[in-house]
Amino acid sequence: MAKVAVTHKYSATADDVWALVGGFHTLPSWHPAAVKSTDQSDGNDIVRDLELPDGGHVIERLEEFSNSGRSYTYSIIGGVMPVEQYVATLSVIEDDNGAGAIAHWTADFVVVGAGEQETVDLVANGVFLTGLAAAADKL
Repeated sequence: MAKVAVTHKYSATADDVWALVGGFHTLPSWHPAAVKSTDQSDGNDIVRDLELPDGGHVIERLEEFSNSGRSYTYSIIGGVMPVEQYVATLSVIEDDNGAGAIAHWTADFVVVGAGEQETVDLVANGVFLTGLAAAADKL
């Protein structure tokens, strides 16, 4: 199983960072790899269909959400990513001195039909680092 973990420090407060990145359907407002998020919820599950800049889609289901804990966990259940059993968590905490925040974005997954290192790099750099850096620019 592949694992990715990325951390980004912010000079903004944890509450301010979470206000930007903490909405499950708000990814397109801060992440350049998400053009649109369409709610595909069916009454039992909260599901988003993310449209990518190239027209591809990634379908994700919300597994856990804690506004007070500033964290959510989601799984990929369909789309163009060459992964199975993908579960990721995005969380925001105050840094040690309380003057800023730290975002953690982690994922575990199995790569299918693609190179493992290439897919790990895509998730780490193309998704996580790109998104967290873009969020910093918006703050």
